[in-house]
Amino acid sequence: MMASHLKYPLLPLLCMLASTPATAMDDLTLGDTELPSVLSATRLKQSPAEVPGSMTVIDRDLIRASGARDIPEILRLVPGMKVGYLSGHSANVNYHGTNTTEARRMQVLVDGRSVYRPGLATVDWTDIPLAIEDIERIEVFRGPNTVTYGANALMGVINIISTRPELAQGTRLKITQGDRGVKDLYGSQGFKFGNSLARLSVFGKEDSGFDSDDEGNDFRDGRRLNAFNMLGDTTLSASQSLSWQFGAKEGTSQRANDYSVLAEGVEDSPFLYDQTILSHNPDSDMTSRDYFAQLHWKNDLSADHRLDIKTYVQHMERLADWRACDSPIVFSPELRELYQLGSVFPRRINDILTDKNGVWGDPVFAKNYLMTRDNMPEEYWPVIEGVVAEHAAARNGEPACWDLNENLRETRYEVEIQNTMQLADNLRTVFGGSMRYDQADSDTLFGGQVNNHIGQLFGNIEYRPHHRWLLHAGVMAEEDKLSGFSLSPRIAAHFFIQPTHSLRAVYSEAVRSPDMYENNAQWTYTADNLSGPVSGSNQYYAVAKGPGNLKQEEMRSYEVGYNGYFHQLGLSIDIKGFYDEIRNMISQPLQIVNFVPDNSSFSRFTGAESQLDWKLTNDDRLRLTYAYVDFVASNRLDQRLTARNSGSAAWLRQWPGKIESSLIYYGADMLNERRFERLDSRIAKRFDLSNSSSLNLALTWQYRLDDEGLTWPENQFNSPSHYYLSAELNF
Repeated sequence: MMASHLKYPLLPLLCMLASTPATAMDDLTLGDTELPSVLSATRLKQSPAEVPGSMTVIDRDLIRASGARDIPEILRLVPGMKVGYLSGHSANVNYHGTNTTEARRMQVLVDGRSVYRPGLATVDWTDIPLAIEDIERIEVFRGPNTVTYGANALMGVINIISTRPELAQGTRLKITQGDRGVKDLYGSQGFKFGNSLARLSVFGKEDSGFDSDDEGNDFRDGRRLNAFNMLGDTTLSASQSLSWQFGAKEGTSQRANDYSVLAEGVEDSPFLYDQTILSHNPDSDMTSRDYFAQLHWKNDLSADHRLDIKTYVQHMERLADWRACDSPIVFSPELRELYQLGSVFPRRINDILTDKNGVWGDPVFAKNYLMTRDNMPEEYWPVIEGVVAEHAAARNGEPACWDLNENLRETRYEVEIQNTMQLADNLRTVFGGSMRYDQADSDTLFGGQVNNHIGQLFGNIEYRPHHRWLLHAGVMAEEDKLSGFSLSPRIAAHFFIQPTHSLRAVYSEAVRSPDMYENNAQWTYTADNLSGPVSGSNQYYAVAKGPGNLKQEEMRSYEVGYNGYFHQLGLSIDIKGFYDEIRNMISQPLQIVNFVPDNSSFSRFTGAESQLDWKLTNDDRLRLTYAYVDFVASNRLDQRLTARNSGSAAWLRQWPGKIESSLIYYGADMLNERRFERLDSRIAKRFDLSNSSSLNLALTWQYRLDDEGLTWPENQFNSPSHYYLSAELNF
């Protein structure tokens, strides 16, 4: 069955190559065949035709032409990448799909430093302290790459690479303003001291998020952030250098009250409790602080032997606190007893207490409702009766109120040694190891502190038995204190039709370790400064505990593909057919009243992807991507973000008079059951003020071609049109 899925995407390509005369192929490929190399696939410097998998490289010109203010919007240019939004400041990026609300299965690096959070297995795209203006390129390995970067590179790797300081000398000042509250500032200064070149950047970003929810209410999901980033290279000797970088970010993201009230207020009720609960809606805005520092020592021991040592430390804080109010029964020992019997029962009590069925407090209805719907044992009926009576007695007075927080602090230390060797003209390898320490600290989510130690040994080897053949093998051995041992292999073979045209076949295995939140949560609310009619215990009834014994998710991936570069045409093509299976998936919703993660889910992805980058003329560039993904998922949450058909089309143009323009279409037929289509355009003009200074003005305009909420129905804009203007001064 697998072969039937994989062979068809390559048939048109093979027919085209078979019908092309050898001399014509030579004419198209000979000459200067030097192509941009990539580093993120195997840690070896490779041309696109040598990579054991599918790569997308988004270069600086394409980043600028996109007009994007955030990295997720740039990633819409990657075939098979699904970009959704939980709110205006919370993006979700997944390759091929899976859960709508979490991006758990992709490693994200900034200059080799992982920004994948250890506690919550996600990436805060807004909180990366690197400005769009400082990104040189983004390399995306589309497929499992645990063999190179360890667990969590299950479905892909995104490596965001900064512009080196020697290319960022001088001064840059930029301001961007537009509708939807867009106010961005950026400034950078390049300088030299001693044997070092450096670049210091400071930037701020602000916008108001979505305009309203699906009921027309104002959506509080704006953001504000300020950050700085310092990057430098120091020459130590003729063979040694040191790259260093440090930065920090602080900001605020607006959020509505994140506490779910068990006994909601009843509309038009005469009781004080209901009136107070309905009027109590405090904000729980999130304050974020991020800090990091990293070093990379490079030593060229010889022309064929290089040693790298990398180390970094980073610290993330997500702080939110507010005052919650609810019925005093949330501190009832009887309600905790029901919760321990089954977390569904308190949720059913919610229906009874809030009169959702028009029979509030009716003991006959409550008994039938819980026993018939959820098969509640009859011996627990007196407990239900007592809980209902306690809430009824409290409705004439104030609710119970207390201070709570969802503060979380995460810290990571890592050191890595990498050895790269050219063993012979046709044989080279890279191998090494790393040690990492992760820590998550939260009284609410973990009941204190959780830590983890991860050790890795990795190796990749390339062998050319013939000028038309390239063989690749790699393996990653990883020991995770919380998840145990794993071994992830990959093998690949390339057949070169011409030096810049190859057919590839790849088999790989990959894993994802359960994060601390899934496996080690100890989540409950501490009742600080408690007031109201609470008798007895001040312990919140719900305690969500991670099982502690979750297994790693496991993936097997098969890929066949073609990568080619037609030099005379300026045309690059990559085509991929794939068959991926993920077992032992952890897909359950992780809510305090519904926290039951397990390894029971399964997904399978089959399909094809293609990308084309064509330098039509000296002034025109055309770029097309398309992905077809046929999928099967046992959990309904993993079925929602995968679009069966998605892609992009971009035209970049350099006009006379130092004017440049871009027109980009993005489309997906189903993102969380919603169509997405958007047309982006950008036009920019450069004014040379002197030999060493210039002013750049640009207008970016986006227009939604669909009428859907973005990913979720409540993510609404008042207008399908969005624009912002920028002015950049260089001197």
